[in-house]
Amino acid sequence: MPKKLKVVVKSLYSHEIRKDVSLESLKSLKLEDAWPFIRDEIEIEIGSNQLVCIPHITEADLYKVTSLFVPNEKETNGKKFTPLGELKKNINKEKSDPEYVDLLDQDDFQDHDFKFPHESVKITLQDEAIKNKVRVIMINFSQSRIPKGKDFVNNIYLDVKNNPALKGKKSVYMITSVLMAKTIEFRVTRGTSSRIFHLGNASPLVFGLEEFLIGDDGKLIAKEPVTIKSKFLQWQKLDPSDHLYIPEKQETACAQ
Repeated sequence: MPKKLKVVVKSLYSHEIRKDVSLESLKSLKLEDAWPFIRDEIEIEIGSNQLVCIPHITEADLYKVTSLFVPNEKETNGKKFTPLGELKKNINKEKSDPEYVDLLDQDDFQDHDFKFPHESVKITLQDEAIKNKVRVIMINFSQSRIPKGKDFVNNIYLDVKNNPALKGKKSVYMITSVLMAKTIEFRVTRGTSSRIFHLGNASPLVFGLEEFLIGDDGKLIAKEPVTIKSKFLQWQKLDPSDHLYIPEKQETACAQ
């Protein structure tokens, strides 16, 4: 006898928001032009006072757990912060506690106990008058964070001697938690034209920061929670391709 066809129906517990807003200043179908309209809504729906939306999805690679940032005394390339990369690339391994060096080398910060209230969140911003629309669907959320019971204070030394960006700095900002979506579908519509972007591989969406105070020898000596409003993270772009802070060495290479 033929085998019976087994049908599995999985309900998608979604949270949907639709808003009528002015999208008159939406200049193109490009992702970088549409993202600023939606990021505040993402922050409201899946973030909090301690979790703010990344400045731009094209900068997602900068927003990993343990990623470091130092504030600029003056805006550099139009940016208020300079990203230094992940902590493991900025430590003095000889001085740091071997247990924490190994923790960073393992690079496994996924919170396996984390459960988001909804399997998917859909946000639609529409301007009916001119038929412009920006929509994002985020599916399958996960969280990465510094493991409970682990504290970098008094256990990690930064390599301040060989890192010019850290010289003279009394503190550094570190991302200690990140909320991600495994799949992100982004649609931009202007009049009768539209474009769809499919983003995957657990893209960071919102993140939490803490400020770590630095001793003279590079030791992390204390930490403080930080609340940074999105307005301070909307880094000015001087050129359409200027998504990231470009170190001076790369600038020289590009100039050639």
